[in-house]
Amino acid sequence: MARAATPPARPAPRSDMRLVPADGTTAIGDFRRYPGCRLVLVCGACAWCKSYNPERVIDRLRALNAGGYATTLAAVAKRVGWNCPACARMSWLAQFGWPPGVDEREVRRLSNLYRN
Repeated sequence: MARAATPPARPAPRSDMRLVPADGTTAIGDFRRYPGCRLVLVCGACAWCKSYNPERVIDRLRALNAGGYATTLAAVAKRVGWNCPACARMSWLAQFGWPPGVDEREVRRLSNLYRN
């Protein structure tokens, strides 16, 4: 009996970023729901990662007429046009994450700051 092929597990990034549980259908404009978060691009092959400011990514997408706030994270990952510096492949995943210095207390402080 043949075993069914299982999809590869999503690699854990090699940085200290705490990832926000989200899938590829999440819009990049949803970064406002997670105060202090960054957009994390993760290589699907080797787990190399780099973080970006989501507002600057949205501005760049709008400048290229390639999307905006409603663009999904999967579409953002497909737009990356460079190879991974570690393994030279193009297998990108995009996700939101908090930098190491942002804890739950800082997230609450930022959400109160933005709300008020």
